[in-house]
Amino acid sequence: MIDSDVFDFVERCRKHTATGPLLSDLLETVRNLGFEHLILSGVPLGGQKLAPMVELNGWPAGWFERYVEAEHAAVDGVCLYSAKTLSPFLWADVPAKWSDTEGSRRVAGEATEFGIRSGFAVPMLSVHHWQSVLSFASSAKSCGPSPREQVQLITMAVYAGMSIQALSNVDEEVDGVLTDREKEVLLWAAAGKTSSETSQILGVAERTVKWHSTRAREAFGVGTTTQAVVEAVRRRLIHP
Repeated sequence: MIDSDVFDFVERCRKHTATGPLLSDLLETVRNLGFEHLILSGVPLGGQKLAPMVELNGWPAGWFERYVEAEHAAVDGVCLYSAKTLSPFLWADVPAKWSDTEGSRRVAGEATEFGIRSGFAVPMLSVHHWQSVLSFASSAKSCGPSPREQVQLITMAVYAGMSIQALSNVDEEVDGVLTDREKEVLLWAAAGKTSSETSQILGVAERTVKWHSTRAREAFGVGTTTQAVVEAVRRRLIHP
């Protein structure tokens, strides 16, 4: 990749008005550096759930759901180390204190089932979270971006993060997008509660909870409740 490709991406960042096109653009650009997947999210701390903190989800189908359901963020060495440093790093360079544990090795092993074997992470300061990280993933057993390519990745990560911030600051017409009950259902989903648990908390039938979840998904045009939670947080309709 040449530097002008990076500058072209930076220029396009200013024109994106939604997260979907921004994600597609970034994925297409970094593919030239050998990275097929990526995720941008806040770094969970103190038992926080990952799903509501995700701002760009370019992980393989199925892997995000497994990662969230298994609460891998609590043991994943890459995720844990992202909370300890602001220096970009190769996944392979995560210190053994975080990477050489049973839980972290399990996460790495499961990731290979989805074509993820190596990566490069760019931690960043965030106005929404304690810290954020944009993690680029590769199917190669050992990705090896050169020092110049690492600078290119860092530049694109920073501008993608800035674009997300700009989009979140755009005045949106949010009143009426969700009902109060739909917000409650998504809030409890963000806390990791099942439909059954949420029904007991709210004192309604489980089918009612599922109906509100469906309405919330339809309101945002997404396929899963997790995605609806992410969008509701991004629009600041709920605050987990």
